[in-house]
Amino acid sequence: MSQACYEAFCRAAELWTLIFQAVMLFALMLQVIAPGARGCERRPFFTERKRVAALASGFAAAVNIVTGVLSFSFPARCVISSAVILGYCLLYQRKQTREAVFFLVAFYSVHSLSSLISVGIYTKAMNIWQKGLDVTGERALEQMYFYALSGLLLLLFFYTLFFILAGVILANIIKRDVTMEWQDVLLLSVLNFVGGILANIVTELLIVEIDQGVFSLFDEKPDLLWKLPMTAVCIFAGEAALIYFWQRYRILSFERQKHFAEEQQVKAMKRRLEEAEGLYGSIRKVRHEMKSHMANIRGLAESGQYREMEAYLREMDAVMQKLEYRYTTGNAVTDVILNDKWRQAEKAGIRFEAEFWYGGEIPVFDLGIILNNLLDNAIEACGKLRPERRFIRLTAKRRKQFLLLTVENSFDGAEPTWTEDVLPSTTKRTSLPEIAMEHGIGLGNVRDVAERYFGGVNIKAEGTVFHVTVLLQKEK
Repeated sequence: MSQACYEAFCRAAELWTLIFQAVMLFALMLQVIAPGARGCERRPFFTERKRVAALASGFAAAVNIVTGVLSFSFPARCVISSAVILGYCLLYQRKQTREAVFFLVAFYSVHSLSSLISVGIYTKAMNIWQKGLDVTGERALEQMYFYALSGLLLLLFFYTLFFILAGVILANIIKRDVTMEWQDVLLLSVLNFVGGILANIVTELLIVEIDQGVFSLFDEKPDLLWKLPMTAVCIFAGEAALIYFWQRYRILSFERQKHFAEEQQVKAMKRRLEEAEGLYGSIRKVRHEMKSHMANIRGLAESGQYREMEAYLREMDAVMQKLEYRYTTGNAVTDVILNDKWRQAEKAGIRFEAEFWYGGEIPVFDLGIILNNLLDNAIEACGKLRPERRFIRLTAKRRKQFLLLTVENSFDGAEPTWTEDVLPSTTKRTSLPEIAMEHGIGLGNVRDVAERYFGGVNIKAEGTVFHVTVLLQKEK
């Protein structure tokens, strides 16, 4: 092989490296800043936000290629393309900034570790081939270029292979339904950052010009040929394990919150049942004592004690007011729930309307969980507005075996963001400091109940009106 062919291949290898790095950057960033990129096959991929996210990732990848052609160093190219990605996130998707920072650090680390592994393999192969090189032969120069070309191919192959493998592992470990906080980014990026810096330092020390000639690290320390690549693999394996266990911890933490929320729902439903029993007990008691009350009133009237009779009637009216229900739904539990929420709304100055009748399609316990959550969330949202803007509207419609529940309420108009896996969040807190109750957990319970009855939850916001619709199918 001639020198010209070898130099042409070197230029092609540089171009391939630039394109490959840009493609990997595009693929990883698209996982982060394109909402619903995974797990939402039912949605069309090219929504407006995804299209803009794809353009931003593509622009960052193109910048990476252009700066590489202009002979910028890899760290400089990373800084420029990272500025493009982070600028996009800060302007359009601020919530994805944390994940973007993590993946950018991981991208730099994976590149450095891949380079270190492939250089170690390349050096070992070249040492073996050079031992068999006959420097006195007529074709020694051609053979030397052939070995150099083979080594370069080997280097590119292992660099590409490990980079793709590491990228796929990272993309599959990090899931969209587990969000990162800044402390998580710092924790998970430390090992990536240390691994990238270490690999970069070692790469710079592989061949160093000194006064006496050239210092080759692998020539001086041959055992590093296998120690350094193994160190790089262990660093990446440690990072992958750390991410995996962090994610498992976050999932278990969410399950704990969800379990706590479910316990609260059960307790709330038990209280509702107790309230219903107490209410009907009071009604039975009043009915039982009605004859006595009428006799007392008649006696006061016959004796001319009208002032005492008026006081007696006021006292009876106060008792009856406590037993009065604005909404009767055909079931004691749903009666208690709706009238309790109506009283809460009235106390908060919220206009409350309900068109609901319990038809027995769904067990009252499960239906109570849905009503409790939806109306609690609506009351919370209305509480942030001026009194004249507050309203809640509950409707129930039936079509054959389907029950359609809709809750509409006013809210502050701030653009809510959610996916099929991540529901809108709130600022609710419990008395337990380690558990942050989220709006998404309550709505998650609603969705779980709906799915048990082959239904679902649809959420949308139109202006300052928030709509939640729950579809349920009648129990067979």
